[in-house]
Formats: sequence, structure tokens, C-alpha cells
Amino acid sequence: MKFEEIIFFYPSFEKGGVEKIITNLIKNFTKDGMKIHLISSNKILKKKGLMKFNKVKKFDNRLYTSFLSVYNLVKVLINNFKRKEKICLFALQSNSIAIFFGKIFGYRVVIRNSEYPLGSLISLDDNIIKTSLIFIQKLILYNCADLIISNSRGSRNSIRQFVIKKEKVIHIYNPYIKKILKQNLNYKNNSILFVGRLTKQKGIIYLLKAFSLFVKEYQNFKLLFVGSGPEKKLIYKYAYENKIVNKIKIIPWTNNLKKIYYSSKYFVLPSVYEGLGNVVIEALNYSRICIVSDCKHGPSEILNNGKGGFIFKSKDYKELYKKLINVENNNNLGKKKIEYGRKKLNRFLINNQCKKYLKAIQNL
Repeated sequence: MKFEEIIFFYPSFEKGGVEKIITNLIKNFTKDGMKIHLISSNKILKKKGLMKFNKVKKFDNRLYTSFLSVYNLVKVLINNFKRKEKICLFALQSNSIAIFFGKIFGYRVVIRNSEYPLGSLISLDDNIIKTSLIFIQKLILYNCADLIISNSRGSRNSIRQFVIKKEKVIHIYNPYIKKILKQNLNYKNNSILFVGRLTKQKGIIYLLKAFSLFVKEYQNFKLLFVGSGPEKKLIYKYAYENKIVNKIKIIPWTNNLKKIYYSSKYFVLPSVYEGLGNVVIEALNYSRICIVSDCKHGPSEILNNGKGGFIFKSKDYKELYKKLINVENNNNLGKKKIEYGRKKLNRFLINNQCKKYLKAIQNL
């Protein structure tokens, strides 16, 4: 089936890796002549003739925002009902409510799943009743979607466990980097870097515990956090209680991370669960030695199961501490892993991966 237009449904546009993926997809789809109708709180780009936009106003009350986003979606689906055979509905960030309304109106629906589907349920980071209801909703509605695109092999395999038609669940790595940068193994400071949302999912506490042990032996190191979120309070609290305030710095989110990456010696992602882990791709592209948890599912895939970096057991801060000690005592091993990991970065080039997305959609 050849589609002429794709409706992108992503109500709440924030700053981060997912938003970068959406922007890359839309830019490349329009380059290939595909018409785009975006339902979101941010327009992303202007493209006369190929780009339509329905703005979702964001309220402090998330229920109001959700209601308005569904209203906009239904309105667009009704207005385009006569052309539905030529239009595909593409729901981002596991937004399964779009599957429900898309199928009611007879549209072909694609959903992109960007996180380990059982992550929040297994980790018990959120309200157990809420996370259970969300999972049950996915369990039912994912089976109604025409195509499910996951961003890692591991997540794809997990989703296939509760989807009847296994073949409709595929994996396409994220279209994340424009080009592979020249290798640069130099660094300016003895610092350990974390980039991402400051949430329980990211395993912030395990990095703090590992660093508090590490810095006792290597006092010239600092720990940098780039991002924002509820765990910011935990970071300050832990730093004060363990007397390492002068060793920790939190930097607000910025789109220009080049200087921060190049000034850091190690990059650490201690997540409890992930879909992929775009920041690991970014860190490798900047030639940083990466140390990640073995969480489900993406980070270890990016590092080719340890060939392109170091992997420790999720939630095991003592093992993370040992990995930091090991790599600090054997930097040549870390550099060899960087060289190997960077050879596999073409899996995440924007142009290549966007073409895979469009081909998968057009083959429905």
C-alpha cells in the first residue's frame, strides 16, 4: 500500500532524545515528498505544502492536555476519513490510545515503542496500579496495531511475547546521528558524565554510590549530571550527606553537549531499564569510554554486548565501582573498546534509518 500522507501523533513535545528522533523522521520524510500532518505541542519545522499542524495546548493538569490531544486526533481523523486509504497514522512514544481511535475510524496504524514495555511494571518505580493498567492497555491495543516498530532487538523480542502476530513487530535502530565524527580520544578533565532525565529509571542512586567509593581513591575526579528531573533533590541530598558536594555538578539540559562530552573522560548510564539509550550513541560518537548497565534492552546492544564498552549488572553499584577502577587502571583497554564501538555507529545514521522507517510503513 502506498501512503500519500502520515499523521504523526505526539501530543506533548519536550526536549530530549525521542523528540530528536521525531524531528529527524519528519524532516527526512518530507524530503522524500511525503505529506506530514503533525498533532503535537510543537510544530518542529515549517514546510509549505507538505506540512500540516494541529497544536495541542499544554496545561498544568495532564488530564486536560490528554483530553485536548485526543480531541485534536479525532477531529483530524474525521476530516480525512474519505482519504483514509492513503493515510497512515503513526503514534509515537507508545501512545496506544491512538491505536484505539485509529482503528475505530478504519486507518492503518503504526506505533513506535521506545522503551522496555515491562520496565516500569517490573522496577516498581511508579504506582503499581497505574503501571499495571497501562500494561494491560498495551497488551490489548498493541495487538490491534498494523505495525509496531521497536528501537532495539531486545525490546522487539519482549513485545513479541504478548503480541499474537509476531511478524508485525520489527526493530529499527534510531535515526540519531547525522554523521560519524572523527575519533578524538583526548579529554580535558577527569570527570564522569551522565546525560539524561534525572529519574529513578535512570539509576541515579547507583551512580552516586559507586562514585562515592571511586572518589575516595581518585580524588581528582568529578561527577557531572546533565539534565533535569525529580532525582535532582536526591543528588544534592546524597552529596551533602556523603560530603562530596564539591565533587558533583548538575548542568541544566542543553542542545550543545559537544564541549561537555569532550571534556569528560568517562560516560556512565546506570539505567534500570531503557528502550535504546540515545546518549550512549552520542557518547560513542564523541569517542568517550562508555560504562552502562545490563538493563533491558538497548545500551548493551549499542556497545555490542561489551565489545564497544563496559557493562555492569543493573543496580549493582559495587560492580560499577569496580568497572570504574578497572578502566582507570587500564585506559588502553577502554580506548580499544571505543575503536570497536565506533565501527558500528552506522546503525544509527539518520538518512539510513529514516529510509528503513519509510519503507516499513509503505510496505503495509
